[in-house]
Amino acid sequence: MDNRFTIKDFFFTLLLLAVISVVALAMGQFNYQGRKLLSLQRQIKRMNELQLQQMQLLNKFTTGSLTVKPAANSTSAASAQTSGDIRETLSDGARYVRYPRPPLSPHNPYSRPDYAPGDWLVLNLGEEPRKIQPFVPQDAGAMTVQSWVLESLLIRNPDTLQWEPWLAQSYRQSANGLTITFKLRRGIRFSNGEPITARDVVFSYDTIMNPGVDTAPLRTYLNDVKSCRALNSRTVQFIFKRPYFKALEEVGGIQIIPEHVYKFTRPRQFNEEGGKLVGSGPYMLDKWVRGQEIVLVRNPDYWGPHPTFDRIVYRFIANPQAALQSFLAGQIDEDGPQPSQWVRYAGKPGFTKKYICYKFLLPSSGYDYIGWNLRKPMFKDRRTRTALTMLLNRNAIIKTFLHGLAVQVTGPFNPLSPQNDPHIQPIPYNPAKARALLRQAGWRKNAQGVLERNGRPFQFKLDMPAKDQLIENIASYAQRQFARAGIRMTLEPYEFSVLVHRINQRKFDAVFLGWTGSLEGDPYQIWDSKSIADKGSNAIGFDDPAADRLIAAGRRELNTAKRMKIWHKLQRIIYRRQPYTFLFTPYTLDFINHRFHNTRPYKIFGVNEGDWYVPLDMQKYH
Repeated sequence: MDNRFTIKDFFFTLLLLAVISVVALAMGQFNYQGRKLLSLQRQIKRMNELQLQQMQLLNKFTTGSLTVKPAANSTSAASAQTSGDIRETLSDGARYVRYPRPPLSPHNPYSRPDYAPGDWLVLNLGEEPRKIQPFVPQDAGAMTVQSWVLESLLIRNPDTLQWEPWLAQSYRQSANGLTITFKLRRGIRFSNGEPITARDVVFSYDTIMNPGVDTAPLRTYLNDVKSCRALNSRTVQFIFKRPYFKALEEVGGIQIIPEHVYKFTRPRQFNEEGGKLVGSGPYMLDKWVRGQEIVLVRNPDYWGPHPTFDRIVYRFIANPQAALQSFLAGQIDEDGPQPSQWVRYAGKPGFTKKYICYKFLLPSSGYDYIGWNLRKPMFKDRRTRTALTMLLNRNAIIKTFLHGLAVQVTGPFNPLSPQNDPHIQPIPYNPAKARALLRQAGWRKNAQGVLERNGRPFQFKLDMPAKDQLIENIASYAQRQFARAGIRMTLEPYEFSVLVHRINQRKFDAVFLGWTGSLEGDPYQIWDSKSIADKGSNAIGFDDPAADRLIAAGRRELNTAKRMKIWHKLQRIIYRRQPYTFLFTPYTLDFINHRFHNTRPYKIFGVNEGDWYVPLDMQKYH
């Protein structure tokens, strides 16, 4: 074999030396460049993902399946969204609404220049729910989790307050309001890929109305439905027995669950399932680690838009101080502070530069109250209940314990809601008159200084949520005020799910709680005598024939002005009877991590985490 060194070998040798030199130079600079190269690779990968997702979003927008609204300054996109929408009154007087594409959020983030999908949203649920099974839970935490997973036929526009088609493409409501027909969209499906049909809508309704299923509070809103039937695979029709002012809202707001997942033979099976949550929404239940967290992940087969966050994580931090510390440590992204915490932190310039702070009073906010179990002999007399209210200085409670961040209420309706009668004056703080009323009701002090009647001392237990410092402070104040009048009240804090169970079983003397609110609610659930039975929300046992008649009349009245007059009469009856000591509606207070954008609240409903996003260079989780 010829071993001569040729010109070809010479060039190969030069090439090899060049490669070795480059490698040596790269090795010499590796410590300096290595981290930058890895960082650049990650950024390139993330940008590729972002470009792919944005292309998917653009494709959905052009094909009419995008379900998020462009920003206010995006005129052309907004015009494209409204094109083809129909909202009209037909010749027969029926109302017809059709949206070829799902409605878009007024605060939609997708068209913003720094929008980027990704990152996690880590929130605090407070108390851990006992169940997240659809329809059965009655606590706000479980319903918050469900809101990302379950969807309904209609949604409410938070700006215009109109009901707009969502899973439905259109609806038609007859002139008399008794017949409502929904046409489902094509292509909608549950997270397991199965299509949503009219049969699933009927199954969802039938499940709520099954008397063996623990859904009494929901059934109260649907008692006037005469029938619900599937006309074909995409059309479902509800027929009402009588006019109902919330008819469209209640049937359109039913959360639709898959029959093939939740079908049961015995109601007890459905009640006891507890941890199953399957729907058609943008997120799916990934895991529930008891005592730690509930994790939702993006639904990869969502029929709507590409959801913004990769994950939504809910932690269970019941103690407000621990929750705030977790927020400040970056372990959760949002915190609803106590009024004392708001006053301490929100006014500091350094804090407001680092965190977003919101304070607002909403007409949809609820109220706090002390409810008296009217089955108990000590609370049967209206004079006694009125005296209990007179012993509490509600204005001082607001000023001292809530730092002025609340408004006193005079009944079950929010002061900013048209349901509220602004002419009703609060029962005054008047301990002297309260003692006189107690004497009129037959209460006399014994040798120990405790009021008694017919040989029975005036003593009772106040059930309340545990680990809530604000509630504890107010309850302790009430305890002292009652004691001065000769009334012994013992404070009984309970974990929230246990407290709800005790209320459902009616095993309480008095309870300190709050109701969530709405712009115009249906009083039937809480105040009608029929809601006393079957674990209904009238847990205290309020039974007033005049109130029942007004509730029935208000539900049937479709004229808003006339209906408000009815609600005002009802409010006067309830407030005079004092089944609750109505306390206050609090301001909503919110701290949000600064990396989140597009967080501004809606005027009626407050913040919506579904509008939020984190710009790419501020994202924390990858």
